[in-house]
Amino acid sequence: MIIKYKKKTNHHYNKLLKINGLNLKGLGWGKGKLQLRYNIFYKHLNFENKKVLDFGCGLGSFYSFLHNKKIKTKKFYGIEINKILISHLKNKFKNKVIISDKLPDNSKVDISISNGVHNFRLKNNLKIFYKDINNLLNITKECVAISFINDNVDYREKHLSYKSLFNVIKFIRNKKLDYIIDQTFNKYETFLFIFK
Repeated sequence: MIIKYKKKTNHHYNKLLKINGLNLKGLGWGKGKLQLRYNIFYKHLNFENKKVLDFGCGLGSFYSFLHNKKIKTKKFYGIEINKILISHLKNKFKNKVIISDKLPDNSKVDISISNGVHNFRLKNNLKIFYKDINNLLNITKECVAISFINDNVDYREKHLSYKSLFNVIKFIRNKKLDYIIDQTFNKYETFLFIFK
């Protein structure tokens, strides 16, 4: 991510964390909604004994979700750009989660997930979104699963980024990869599963 956009994103979340603390509200998530989103990833993918990467892992909630379901991954990578969250994650998970602020260079993972990372509005949000998908596809063997807000909305909030589902599908089809679209959670929230 370009430095100035990284700063803007960190500024936004540091403000939320300062007001609400190191919890889901501090990351802008509503009560109970995150587990429902994780269940959509879980419904489509088998994480057992896989190398899993959580891009934008926040508080490590997806790792905790799998742990609570007794799912044992081979390795779990948590990618996070916020220094406050990185410090918290390293302290909380010790050696259970490999924490970094960038994608692993020489490692291939089986599954990459990214939940809501691209929902915060930035100037070049669409460019960053596609670049991140390409980067995740480069290091992922089986599936990249990503959630985002599509533009099928009744109103728009200034701080959120809305993507054309039609254009995202076109982008994936050009890669000639299989994919699944799941919109069972909300009409405006898309869960995209891209299979290698």
